[in-house]
Amino acid sequence: MNSYVELDKKQIEKGLKISIYEGSFAAIFTALTTGPFLAGYALFLGANDFQLGLVVAFPFLAQAFQLLGALGVEKFKQRKKFNLFGSILFRSIFLIFVFLPFFPQSQRAKIAIFLLFLSLSSAIANLVAVAWLSWMSDLVTEERRGGYFGLRNTVLGFITMGSNFAGAKLIDYFRADGSRIGAYLPDFIDRYLKENPTGFAFSFIFLLAVFSAWIAASFLTRQPEPKMIPHPEVNLRSTLKIPLSDKNFRSLIYFFIYWSFVTGISAPFWTPHMLKNLHLDFYLISLFSILAGVISLFMQPLWGKAIDRYGNKPVLIFNVCFIFLIPFLWLFATPQNIFPLWIDAIMGGIFWSGFTLASFNVVLSLSPQQGRVYYLAAVAAINGLVLFLASALGGVIAQHLSDFRFVFKAQTLVNFHVLFVISGVGRIFGLLFLKKLFEPKSRPTREMIEEMGDSFFNRVPLGRETWTLVNWARSTFRAKKRNNHASQG
Repeated sequence: MNSYVELDKKQIEKGLKISIYEGSFAAIFTALTTGPFLAGYALFLGANDFQLGLVVAFPFLAQAFQLLGALGVEKFKQRKKFNLFGSILFRSIFLIFVFLPFFPQSQRAKIAIFLLFLSLSSAIANLVAVAWLSWMSDLVTEERRGGYFGLRNTVLGFITMGSNFAGAKLIDYFRADGSRIGAYLPDFIDRYLKENPTGFAFSFIFLLAVFSAWIAASFLTRQPEPKMIPHPEVNLRSTLKIPLSDKNFRSLIYFFIYWSFVTGISAPFWTPHMLKNLHLDFYLISLFSILAGVISLFMQPLWGKAIDRYGNKPVLIFNVCFIFLIPFLWLFATPQNIFPLWIDAIMGGIFWSGFTLASFNVVLSLSPQQGRVYYLAAVAAINGLVLFLASALGGVIAQHLSDFRFVFKAQTLVNFHVLFVISGVGRIFGLLFLKKLFEPKSRPTREMIEEMGDSFFNRVPLGRETWTLVNWARSTFRAKKRNNHASQG
């Protein structure tokens, strides 16, 4: 018997609100168990550069489990139960990491345990992720997806920023002054806190993360599930056969394959570079995330409206034109000069927020309602495999170049910089794949830029005059280009 029911408008609105509440607590878990906290925990355990690559690579590889998740959803049609049980399980695994610093095993054994259970958690997370995506794509109608997910991401962005800041402050506090609270704790915990404040700090924030995950699960039990339209062909082969037989969707997959590779090769090393080479503390790292998050909060609704008005393709193209510049900023950051990282946070908040929202929506937009779980799973699995290979390759390169040093004036370039440059150069060529993508309801990128430019420059001092000059220069360039083509013809 299926768990879904036909939903009326009131139930749908209730479900959308509950999803924001559930997502808020899930965001706390995600914020405290990923990014600088996960990388910092791996460094605390003694991971080398190659193992840091695996910390990021294994969760990517686990995305292949979305193929099995899609098969399970289509076969049993129990998206709510499937997602609820799996989300509780994969997040509760982090309880092992709460107690891992207390284990008597060697450093090598602890890293092995960490990687093993991180991979298991990631596998289960991806096994059920497609159920949530399918559930939400049916709950949110196509015409309001941009606006709704823009709002939801904005709320979750606030939560994520606050969690990042609080987690960073807790870690820095326990490392510096945690012994002050020892008198209020049991003797064995007080003793461990004094001997290993960093380990205690990570244990504490992971425990908070798991509690938040359990609260998120309680909200998930109250979120209604809309009717599911199953696909008649249900087998493992179908999970790739159906989406890959769609020519236009294949174009999207080709883009994601390329993009996943050029971003994945450097993905594991942004936080380790800040910790190992720039010698930043968690508090300062959290400030970069907060700045990017604040900007993203303002940009998410704007990008959502842009997607609803112009489509996903032009938003993707526009943002890629700026995202490719970000890795090069890191070539100029030093322990004495972290200003480029502030620019990174600003650009990331503006352009990654638009790219992430549009890339999420374009998959929903180009996949049919019937069999959508196959399309979602295919993208996740293929992306995950490529990201795994790219991250693992990045780890091999970083470990191989671990002694690399190139001094240029006040800057010393190291192995991580090599990967940043490779990623930056590669990103711009993603436009070649995006141009081949056909999105039926999208409008030309040029039209989006012109209308957005008009709206922006008309609201700033001397903006109208500046925009008029830009348009004149652009028209002159186009006319000259047409004349050159005509004369050559």
